[in-house]
Amino acid sequence: MTCDEAKRILERLDEIEILLNTILEEVRELKRGGGIAEQRHAPRSFIELLRERKFIPLGEVKSRQALRQALERGLVVVLRDEGANREVVVLKEAARELLNKLPISVKDAEKLGERDYELLQILNRLGYVLLKGGQYIKTELAEEFYI
Repeated sequence: MTCDEAKRILERLDEIEILLNTILEEVRELKRGGGIAEQRHAPRSFIELLRERKFIPLGEVKSRQALRQALERGLVVVLRDEGANREVVVLKEAARELLNKLPISVKDAEKLGERDYELLQILNRLGYVLLKGGQYIKTELAEEFYI
């Protein structure tokens, strides 16, 4: 087993633990009688939601415990996007996947999916990515997503 494989397995175990804790939190809420209207749809874990959306506004995080655990385990980062006047929770895995596509031309960047392109713009505003010579390139700050 390689180091990368072991790291992915450990990250997945952390995600499963966060999911279990989120489910327990939701069960406790249901037992208290709150949130039944919100539970019509199948519950999705915090990490699953981030995998799908890449990042979410901090205000949309329903489980602060799941956020805290994900932060402690290094699965996510909270970024203050001053340009858009908001804080976003970014899945490090999604940021790494995007950063691994760099350098990328402006033309090719515009062909990225909507969420990837928006994440690229956030990372650009925060200095993790620079637009230089018609190409987006990652900066040394981007190493934060590889730790």
